[in-house]
Amino acid sequence: MTENSDRAALAAARIRDLAQATSDPRDAYESHADIASVTGSLLALAQDLEAALQHLAQYIERHDDDWDTVDEERRRPSQVSRAAGDKLWSAKAQAHNLGRALTGALEAFGRLRPAP
Repeated sequence: MTENSDRAALAAARIRDLAQATSDPRDAYESHADIASVTGSLLALAQDLEAALQHLAQYIERHDDDWDTVDEERRRPSQVSRAAGDKLWSAKAQAHNLGRALTGALEAFGRLRPAP
């Protein structure tokens, strides 16, 4: 097994920490710059997530003959792996859309400033 499972688990834990640390909207952020910085980091995360999902889907496509199905499964293994690959491509598209939305949020933040 590669270290990739550990890397993904660590990334998920870091995002979970961020979500917990920002759960109280009254004191989650110190400034507009802090909000923009976190948004920028989440944008980078979305872009990296998109790339990771693409790599995962490509791997599954290239290795769809390496799979077997559980006993009660009536479909061929390649059908099941293709279905999983299709779901990963869908998730990749959603990560791309997330990146686009975060880009829009950053652009909007650029037009804001702290109230006097």
